[in-house]
Amino acid sequence: MISTIVSNSIRAALYPLSAARRATLAPKGTWITLTLEGTITEIERPFSRFSHPLQIILKGAPKPVLTLAGLRELADAVAADGNVDGMLLRIEALSCGSAVATGLREVIHGLRAAGKKVVAWLPDGATTREYFVALAADKILLTPQSSLGPLGYAAQTTFVRNLLARGGLETEVYARKEFKSAAEQFSRDGYSEPNRKQLEALLDRLHAALVGAMADSRHVDENRARAMVESSPYRAPDAVREGLIDALAYEDELPGHLETSSGKPRLVKAAMYLALSRVMRFDGVWNGPRVGVVEVRGAIVSSSQSSMGGLADARRVGAAIRAARANPRVGAVVLYVDSRGGSALGSDMIAHEVERLKEQKPVVAYFSDVAASGGYYVAALAQEIIAQPLTITGSIGVIAMRLLASRLLEKLGVNHEVIRRGERADMLSPFRGWSEDERAAFNREIDGSYNDFVGIVARGRKRDVSEVEPLARGRVYAGVDAHALGLVDHLGGLDVAIARARALAPTKLADRPVVIAPPRGTVEPPEPAPPIRALMAFLEGQAMATRAEVDLLRMSLASPNERLFAWDGVSAEL
Repeated sequence: MISTIVSNSIRAALYPLSAARRATLAPKGTWITLTLEGTITEIERPFSRFSHPLQIILKGAPKPVLTLAGLRELADAVAADGNVDGMLLRIEALSCGSAVATGLREVIHGLRAAGKKVVAWLPDGATTREYFVALAADKILLTPQSSLGPLGYAAQTTFVRNLLARGGLETEVYARKEFKSAAEQFSRDGYSEPNRKQLEALLDRLHAALVGAMADSRHVDENRARAMVESSPYRAPDAVREGLIDALAYEDELPGHLETSSGKPRLVKAAMYLALSRVMRFDGVWNGPRVGVVEVRGAIVSSSQSSMGGLADARRVGAAIRAARANPRVGAVVLYVDSRGGSALGSDMIAHEVERLKEQKPVVAYFSDVAASGGYYVAALAQEIIAQPLTITGSIGVIAMRLLASRLLEKLGVNHEVIRRGERADMLSPFRGWSEDERAAFNREIDGSYNDFVGIVARGRKRDVSEVEPLARGRVYAGVDAHALGLVDHLGGLDVAIARARALAPTKLADRPVVIAPPRGTVEPPEPAPPIRALMAFLEGQAMATRAEVDLLRMSLASPNERLFAWDGVSAEL
């Protein structure tokens, strides 16, 4: 509190100078400029600015990650500033899912609701994702020689069963239940009917959101909007003629498309404007407990012996949850989930820590782009679950996959012998199949894990197992459908989740949340063994598998007996 008072006193003393600087920087008729490109996340990860030295050598230092939290802070400052007429967004290639894209649209809509104009400029043209975000603006501009391609959404999977068979590799898949499709690319030659059904339902939701956004923004009916999508792509002049955008402009022509309250628009970069706005902002003197945010991001593993990065290690996530529970300055917790699932053991370890935390402090789960399978499991016992309408949600089910290499050894002329004590001593070996008794034993384990998963969800949702099981069966839903079925409590962004956590807390909490990192000394994941690392790098480098497929194969190779809570990571504009 003392440091806050001192800081506010200094700011108060310097306030006239700061106000004069901002008036000079942003006089009447100012437009704030911001570039949206690359990876955009809800919040910055702890220590995200630090990368492995080898990555820095090969790829250079990473760029700062743009976050929705930072954009909301910027939007609040702009909305309160009478000198600022609007924001000019330069939208380039985006790397984010539909939930984050929806969050970007919410920020833009908020600015417009505050009376600020928003112009979106697409200098390199746009695909579906960039155009979906730009549709939230008042005006959309393209450069004359670019193109616009709101092509819609497609799910695509590369099925490699025959390729594996040619190499002497076979897969055995044990899934619960019919919608659990995480290993189809390794075990089938095409989509199963249940998987096709759930993917079509997801695509229907995504496509409807795009068509609805186009109809609202371009002031046409939905039939006309669908026809616009079906006729894509467009050259820039054709996009103007068909009404998909408003005008064409090179960068030096942009000021002519910005309406101002005072003469020629003054363009000010967002970073400079936000920095000065922060200097002028007074911190609350009351420095009470805050909302803590704990992340579950990436494929979930019980331990990271197979990790190449980007996985959610249950030990580290659990340590962060325990730190939040023990810290008196954390009054409530938001569990931030962006995961397609993973290890059943790891998911249960995290869920256990969530349940212990809930005994002492409110816990609200927020689902970002994906919260499927284990991603749903870890959050099932939270007091409330928040998701965006297009968040991929659910996949309550279990799967395990074995990779058998006995035929590969035959092809290579390699003889493999086993001397054992115990009939099933080599049951987990990749060099032999299972007997019917062994399959039955493993199926009992799979059934038990599935029943436990459904039971956890029923307990968390305060519903009977008989109500939850028909909604499970490995099926994924769009967030809006999961909400209608009672698997999600509220629709909205991370800001809504934080607001709900504050509302559930028994005492007043400070406005700004804090991201909880695992305490120092928490075990760091080792590098994977060279053969596994080489195989994963090859698959990723050759674009033969999506990230989710690589994660599934990685975990199956590392732990062939582990049950997985994982959802199929088909490559799609999802």
